[in-house]
Amino acid sequence: MKRKTWMISALMYAMVFMACFGVLHVLKTLMEPSGPVSVESRESGGPEGTREAKTGEEWEEPAGPELATDSQAQEPQDEVIRQEGYKEWKKKFTGMWNPPAPEEPYIPPKLIMATDLHYQSALAGDGGEAFRLFVERSDGKVVQYLPELLEAFLDEVIEERPSALVLSGDITMNVERLNHEELAARLKRVQDAGIQVLVIPGNHDINNHDAAVYYGDRKEPAPYIDGPEFHEIYHECGYDQALSRDSSSLSYVYALDDRNWLLMLDSCQSEPDNKVEGRLKDSTMACADEQLARAKEDGVFVIPLAHHNLLAQSRMYTTQCAMDNDGGVISLLQKYELPLFFSGHLHVQRIRKHKSEPGVPEGSYGIQEIVTDALSIPPCQYGEVLWEEDGSISYATRAVDVSAWARNNGSANPDLLDFEDWSCRYIQKLIRDQIRGVVKNLGADVEHSMAATYAGVYIDYYAGREIDVKGIKSTKGYRFWERNMPDSYLIRELDAMIADSDRDNNYFLLPEEEGWRTGDEAGGMDGRFGAKSTGGKPSGMLQ
Repeated sequence: MKRKTWMISALMYAMVFMACFGVLHVLKTLMEPSGPVSVESRESGGPEGTREAKTGEEWEEPAGPELATDSQAQEPQDEVIRQEGYKEWKKKFTGMWNPPAPEEPYIPPKLIMATDLHYQSALAGDGGEAFRLFVERSDGKVVQYLPELLEAFLDEVIEERPSALVLSGDITMNVERLNHEELAARLKRVQDAGIQVLVIPGNHDINNHDAAVYYGDRKEPAPYIDGPEFHEIYHECGYDQALSRDSSSLSYVYALDDRNWLLMLDSCQSEPDNKVEGRLKDSTMACADEQLARAKEDGVFVIPLAHHNLLAQSRMYTTQCAMDNDGGVISLLQKYELPLFFSGHLHVQRIRKHKSEPGVPEGSYGIQEIVTDALSIPPCQYGEVLWEEDGSISYATRAVDVSAWARNNGSANPDLLDFEDWSCRYIQKLIRDQIRGVVKNLGADVEHSMAATYAGVYIDYYAGREIDVKGIKSTKGYRFWERNMPDSYLIRELDAMIADSDRDNNYFLLPEEEGWRTGDEAGGMDGRFGAKSTGGKPSGMLQ
């Protein structure tokens, strides 16, 4: 009996042992790979899991490899599989293994500013008598070569590659639709080169009833455009890219980068009809105030600009230049201590600081206005605005090199090949002929000398050059003016131009050499632009 009980117990132990061994074998088979299965297959749960994830899509069952033997399971391919899995895990945590790339150095913006292009298509005239009279009665615009001048200018812009090309009004001769559409088409190649074009209108761009074409001996009215049509033609030139737009005008804000904005102000009075004088609408002022407050909060440097002038810049042109509500505009801009304002309209290169009252020290704060002279009038120059490495901002004029453009394009026109000299002779003759229409019966030599003196001063004045007062007043031509026409409005203009030209207006540096507000004098302001200190970060004026 004992023997029988022992045999039954041994048999039961053997069965338990065999069952345990079988379980272990099954578990080993399930846990070990049965061949070179990819990580993606294991993670997805195989074809069945894939089909579920694809919401019922039919998949073809792949032909899998035969089950691996125990000896195959020990081969190095098992290590390869684990290494593959490790790499995939690593990809999910790239920041832990690959440090972020260092920040790219800040590249400050660069602007090219031009104004008063007064573009005239070659199709707007045939060179006949009417066109000739139109040219002779102009203020010196090189009307007959405006298409060539524009092309030479745009080539220089593309070569310089500024952050933006800014055109501050009077971009066409007299609002002719033909001129607008042709100009927009020509500007497109600048846009296509990756340079943003920014435009605002001038008093010659919207609802101007002087729009005309010149054929034969007849000046004929031409179709012109209104405000919505201006936006339609130039919407790619700043309006589509605007950070913010004024709903009541063609004003907008353009962000050069996250540190610098341009406040593009539409100063025109063009509804229902065009006026020469400029003015900012009350609604535009409110919109500008809101945007400037936003810029101040964000620490952004803002440069405002308009077509019409902010300040009375000229003793010669005392009306229709500064905005009608210039006092209110000055107060708004100085409320935020903006250092610069750009404009056109005057056709004269001028730089002037606002003074609240006579006798204010030169080092005191006042907004500086830079008026760029007309691109269409010799010396046919534009302005370059550069943010320098030391945080300062410089402005300098540059004349379009039409002669080089003509040579590069194989022109045979002698006027274009020697454009600088030709344009100087052209405007001198134009002014002399106009002066001779007033100065009569004094003899050819006297009239020529008087006209030459006036023309020389006129050219230098428009170009913003310093004029030697003593030198001019000692010339024979000036003494003829004093002797023969002392009460003439022409000599008053001559004296005004001379008095305005006591310094060169073609270069400006901010801060000025005499210094802006610094340290305690400025109430804790940074000396570069009058901005609050930001620990050395060149964030700009409106911190």
